[in-house]
Amino acid sequence: MGYDVLIFVPNVIGYVRLILFGASIPFFEQPVWFLTLYGISVSLDGFDGYFARKLNQTSKFGAWFDVVIDLVSRGGLWCMLYKYGYFIILVEWLTFLATHSRGPDWKTTDEEFPYLCKLVMANGFRTPLGVIAISGVHGLPIALYCQQFSFMAPAILNTIILILILGRILALRVEVFYIQCHLKNLLLSEENSQPVNTD
Repeated sequence: MGYDVLIFVPNVIGYVRLILFGASIPFFEQPVWFLTLYGISVSLDGFDGYFARKLNQTSKFGAWFDVVIDLVSRGGLWCMLYKYGYFIILVEWLTFLATHSRGPDWKTTDEEFPYLCKLVMANGFRTPLGVIAISGVHGLPIALYCQQFSFMAPAILNTIILILILGRILALRVEVFYIQCHLKNLLLSEENSQPVNTD
C-alpha cells in the first residue's frame, strides 16, 4: 500500500475538506458564506467513511487523518469564536492522543470505565446519550457561531444550544477519563522502566 494511500478517495475527500475549511476562514464575518463552506466541509465527513468501506480503501492513515481534519476545523472555529476556545480543542487533542494510543478498539469499554462513560459509549456511541454527546462535540461550536451572528430564531437556537451543551459535558466526562487513563499508563510505564537499586 505505502504512499498509494495518500491518493485513496477518502483521503482526497479529506484534502477537499481542509481546503473548504481554509476557504471559509476569510468569510467568518459573513455567515451565509462561512456556513456554506464550513457546512460542506463538515458534511463531507460522512462520505469519506462510506467510500473507504465501499472501495475497500480503509487505512490507518485515513482513520488518523479523518480525526485530524475534524480537530483542525473544529478547533479553528472554537479559536475564532472565543479567545479561550483553544482550551476546548486542547482537551479534544489530548483525548485523540489518548484514544489513538489504545488502537482501533479504543471504543471498547471494560470494568474500569465509569458507569456514565459506558452509557455514553455503548454500541459505539449509537445510543441516545451517545448521539447527544457526539452532537455536542460537533454541533456546539456551529450553534454558538449562529448565535453570535443571530443566524436563527433565538428561542429555537437557545434550546438547541442547551441540548448541545449537555452533550458536550457528557463528551467531556469521557474525554477526561481517557486522558486520566493515558496519564496513568504513562506514569506506570515510567515506574516500571526505572532501574532497581540493589545496594
